[in-house]
Amino acid sequence: MKMLKVAFGIPLLAVLLAGCSDESSETVSQKEESAEKSTAVHTKENGNKTAVKESSPNTLQTKASTIKKAVNSKEADRDYLLNVMNGYQYIQVGDNQYIYYGINQEQNVFCMMEVNFDASGDYVENINFVDNASEEQIALLQNQIQEQQKQLSDLEQQQMEKELDDYYAQLEEDRQKEEEAQAKADAEAEAQAEADRKAEEERLAEEEKKQQEEEEAQAKADEEEAQADSEDEAQTESESEQEEDTETLEEEEPAEQTVSQEQAIQLVRDQQGISEDSPLLVEYDHLDDSGNYIIHVYESVVDNEETGEEHTATQGWYQVSPSDGSITDVTVDGY
Repeated sequence: MKMLKVAFGIPLLAVLLAGCSDESSETVSQKEESAEKSTAVHTKENGNKTAVKESSPNTLQTKASTIKKAVNSKEADRDYLLNVMNGYQYIQVGDNQYIYYGINQEQNVFCMMEVNFDASGDYVENINFVDNASEEQIALLQNQIQEQQKQLSDLEQQQMEKELDDYYAQLEEDRQKEEEAQAKADAEAEAQAEADRKAEEERLAEEEKKQQEEEEAQAKADEEEAQADSEDEAQTESESEQEEDTETLEEEEPAEQTVSQEQAIQLVRDQQGISEDSPLLVEYDHLDDSGNYIIHVYESVVDNEETGEEHTATQGWYQVSPSDGSITDVTVDGY
């Protein structure tokens, strides 16, 4: 409960002490009541240490009744008391005993509410409300207030010194945190700049690689296009020559052909005695310049049975006239 005592501060106790002294003086001397009557409880509001909270005559007693009900139901812990008595002055008169007080000017009495905590100091054990304090009670309370005023003065000075030390310590801690944060920010900025630089280098390298690939692809396409054009020209020239050869053959070819290619092949087989199951192959190869069939007689020789590699062994070349089927051996011409 030391925390509670320090929270309200010295000026409030001084104001209350003066109020209590005036009220006790009036009670003893039986002075005439003040024309302006009201009930006041000294409290702390809005940072004004000398403020006076107005209250109905029975407010303090009502608070005491409320807390008594909570005590009976075992609900009156320390937080509950502080909440109910928010704004009321109090002093500590024992280890677990506190007195809340107020001046009832309407009845010209000094009211007190004694609060006792249990041995643990956590729960309110008993509430005793004094509606009209005696002169002895008031005098005793005044002495206790004065004594605690001295104690609070020392505590307040220590608290001020501690708060000042804490303030400078916090300033130093904030400065260190700020420096650390700045150093961290600088390191992160430097790391980000390095990452950006590497990313830019990679981007430029990627662009250069892409450009090189595009140039190579374009060069290959140009080469393929040139090759295709060259092949087209060769094909056109070949077709042109073939057309010329065909036209020449047609001009030289007799008006009527009586022997076909198949017949020419069979004529060669019959002449050379080559049967259908002979290993010798008899095939049409081409027409010569005179329009005669050129028949190729050859044999396929296997060089490597594992790979199937082979070569052709020519037995002869024969010219067959398409008009009369005559056969001429032209092997020496080397077709």
